[in-house]
Amino acid sequence: MLSIIAVVVLASDAGAVPSFARQTGFSCFMCHTVYPELRPFGREFKLTGYVISRSNKPYEFPPPLAGMVLTSFTHLDGRVPSGYLQSEWSNRILSDGNDVLSIPEEANLYYAGRIYGPVGGFVQGTYEGDSNSFHLDMTDVRFARTASVGGNNIIYGITLNNSPTVQDVWNSTPAWGYPFESSEVAPTPSAGAIIDGALDQQVGGIGLYVLWNRFVYAEFTAYHTTESGIASPLGAGTDTDMVVEDIAPYWRVALQHQWGEHYVSVGTYGIAARIFPEARESGPTDTFTDVALDAEYQYLAGQSTLGLETTWVHEKQDRDASFALGDAENRVDRLNTFKVNLDYYCHAPFGH
Repeated sequence: MLSIIAVVVLASDAGAVPSFARQTGFSCFMCHTVYPELRPFGREFKLTGYVISRSNKPYEFPPPLAGMVLTSFTHLDGRVPSGYLQSEWSNRILSDGNDVLSIPEEANLYYAGRIYGPVGGFVQGTYEGDSNSFHLDMTDVRFARTASVGGNNIIYGITLNNSPTVQDVWNSTPAWGYPFESSEVAPTPSAGAIIDGALDQQVGGIGLYVLWNRFVYAEFTAYHTTESGIASPLGAGTDTDMVVEDIAPYWRVALQHQWGEHYVSVGTYGIAARIFPEARESGPTDTFTDVALDAEYQYLAGQSTLGLETTWVHEKQDRDASFALGDAENRVDRLNTFKVNLDYYCHAPFGH
């Protein structure tokens, strides 16, 4: 299998400057090593609500909008099975046999920056070429404040988001972890923990978080299905096939430290969710409990960076409901996932 992805970024000025950079006046390299990996300042920018600005106004004008178009070419070793790929205008003309060219694979529109005062957000709308549909994608809206208590700096806030770990500021957790982009056509593993993308846009949640003295981070978020109720706007355009009963609690604890050119973080995160099988809305449920450990190391030497991110997820699956329906072979299963990513960028261009 061979997959090639091309990204075209659109912005409102000739320099193609992303919204966050336009708002702050800093280069992209101030927040990122490369997209979407964050540097320490980028993490603080996100935790403080996306509102750091070179302007004293309570809002940004023009609005912080940006866009991205993603195209892909995927070559599979075998011919694409009939019905495997939905025939749409984006892939119908130039695809043949086991070669699939998608123009576009995705088109994204972002509202990225301050909304008003201490409220800011990262709101992504996505057009999917393979399904010819538009939906609200990764979304994280925040209200944040900073304070000093006993000489210690404290950042605290509220996050409203629609994908567990999208609010996280480390690239060792699933939403912003490697691979950062992938083909929608290429086959993927059939098994995966629910925290590893299965609940994206299927749930909406509100959470509280605090970062004490730039060292200890703690967060608790309660998620509910976006199929109906107050969370439904966060799943706009998404077909809900993971219906969660009541509330799914998510937790996150991390320690971080920076000295000189070195940065390291270690942490744990997880979620517990009771899910109706076959997208039902009532009756018995399956229970999924994910507990994860993660770590990240960065060596930040000017424009040359070394990064290492890793995570291990243990999932316990109590599948009583699916077992009774004949959809599962065992009442209890366990799934372990381990990921590690090592990257080195020499003279990354974003600082220029």
